[in-house]
Amino acid sequence: MPITVMISLVVTVALFLISLLFRIAARLNLTLPLLYFLAVSTILNPWAATHEKLAFAILYLLTAFSVLSWIFALRRKWQEHQYYKVMKDDMSFQISRARQRGIPLDSVHFDSQGNMRYNDSKDIVE
Repeated sequence: MPITVMISLVVTVALFLISLLFRIAARLNLTLPLLYFLAVSTILNPWAATHEKLAFAILYLLTAFSVLSWIFALRRKWQEHQYYKVMKDDMSFQISRARQRGIPLDSVHFDSQGNMRYNDSKDIVE
């Protein structure tokens, strides 16, 4: 009985660690390099031993693609941040301009393009 419990415990912990490893890899866009590494380490081990330079080159290439995806994601995030910053500044300018003109803020709203419009006529506040 104790040997069965130990085997069950080891298998459970191993599956948990593999699951955790794949979750982390998915978050970091490293699933494909991880799958390749596991395949080369187990199934394709004889091939990788005879073609070591090629196996490592493929692994490095897959990792480089993941790093490129990180760079593009960071670039998109930065552009989105800049867009929302400009949109926020423009909206605050429109609010201050409406206050200077004496327009009550409960009679206006912002549309999806960031334009201030009157609630009743839907015209843009000039």
